[in-house]
Formats: sequence, structure tokens, C-alpha cells
Amino acid sequence: MRKVRAVAIGVACAAATQAAAFGAGPSPGVTQGRDGIARGNVRYVAVPGLDTTTLEAIRRDGGRVLRFKPFPGFWGIPLVAFDGTAGGLSADGRTLILADSNGVNPQAKRSSFLVVNTKRFRVLQTVRLKGSFSFDALSPDARTLYLIDHVYSNEDPTHYRVRAYDLRAQRLLPKVISDKTSWETDMQGLPVSRLAYGGWAYTLYGAAGPRPFVHALDLRHATAVCIDMPWKYQPKDVFQYRLRRDGDGHLVVRGPRGRVLAVVDTQEKRLLSFVRNP
Repeated sequence: MRKVRAVAIGVACAAATQAAAFGAGPSPGVTQGRDGIARGNVRYVAVPGLDTTTLEAIRRDGGRVLRFKPFPGFWGIPLVAFDGTAGGLSADGRTLILADSNGVNPQAKRSSFLVVNTKRFRVLQTVRLKGSFSFDALSPDARTLYLIDHVYSNEDPTHYRVRAYDLRAQRLLPKVISDKTSWETDMQGLPVSRLAYGGWAYTLYGAAGPRPFVHALDLRHATAVCIDMPWKYQPKDVFQYRLRRDGDGHLVVRGPRGRVLAVVDTQEKRLLSFVRNP
């Protein structure tokens, strides 16, 4: 049982230049074994073999294997942030996305995903794309697959775009999902922490680019808002930052030892307060 990431164990806390040296790009890769992803009392884990990957459904209470099925090739539960947060399971728990390992390579020529029914482990669809893509999120109705399109530019693997794949029409939509208030469609950074609720996926990006920011992705309407953090430079310990919620429903950026560094209003998608020198 092992966890496979885009970089070696421990690199998640490295600086952006170190991550780039390992060819990590903006994706933390996939996980095999370990915790997988859970909903209710069932945990889904991808177990590697010589030339197959076995998907297992395990009862969290007691550890009993409820069902399993091998799939040809190398697949894993997609990771969406370097804090170890996994993704790919639909809101109702009926659909699971498995990702191949090509998404960890920003220069990959092809990327593939399996759309799996969790009741019988039947493959509903195989998504094959030209280029390097990694999983980002799944819409609440499991009809839209959000992807990170790796834009490898000037040997810098930290540039990316957010794209949407229509699972019903089985096609990659041409539109790049970006903040409408900005003309830029390309972004830069590594996903440090992820928190999803209320139909939105919030991701703290850092370690590359001028400053950290929170990418707020509307999973229902395929739109996004970028909330820049106020700090002039990239904090050295940014990989220790975490996204959390407070008692008022605000999004909170917490630093080491739980210190509140920034508070974001999720209704208006704006910064409410912050620490000037984190």
C-alpha cells in the first residue's frame, strides 16, 4: 500500500523551485492505498498491482472489504491539494473518478480518467484527452468534470488553466474558466489546501507567482473568482497553511499552529481581514 504523488514524499513542503525540479507541475498527483476517499461508512481505495489497479470499497467501521474490482493500467484516487485532500467522489456517492498518472507530468501527451459507478464498480465512461490534464473537481450532479490544463511555459510547470469536460456530451468544452473581472486565463501556483462546501471548491494556491490566492470555483455554473491574498511575497511556510471554516461560515486561512491569517466572506467573495506579516 503506498501513496503516489507528483513528487517524492516530503516535497509538498518544499519551495516552488524545488517542486518544479521534480516536474510536479500544479498537480499533487494521485493516491494509491492509504486513506483513499470516503463517504459515510465506506472508503474507496485504489490498490496497485503489477499491471492492474484494484479498486476496493472498504467499510470504515471494522475494515471489511465490501467489493473490489481490478482495472487494467495504473490508476489512483486524484489528489486536489498538497495537504493530502482527495477528490473525485460525487456528492451522492454514486460516481467516482479515477485518474491516471500522466497528470503529474506537465509535458504529458495524453491524459485519461475513468468514470466509475460505485455500486457495481462498472466503468461508465473513459475520458481520453490530448495533453496534460489532472483532476480538479466534479459538479454536484456529476455531469461536469473540472480539470487542470497544464500550460508548460518556459520550462515552468506551475502555469495552468481550469477547463470543463461535459460528461454527458463527452467533450472538452472550449471555454477556459476564469475570473470575469480579469482578462487573464492562465494562472500560476501549486494547490496548497482545498475546502469544498455549498457548491463551491475553494483552493489556496501558493509557492509560485507574485502572491498566494484563493481560487473559488462555482461547481454548478462553471465560473470562478480569484481572491488575492494581501501579502507582498510568497510566505516560506505556505505549504503549512490550511483552509478552514469559522463559526460564522467564513473561509479562514490558517497558518502553522492554527493561527488565523486571513478571513474571506464566501457570499461576496472578498477579503474581510488579514494579518499583514504572516
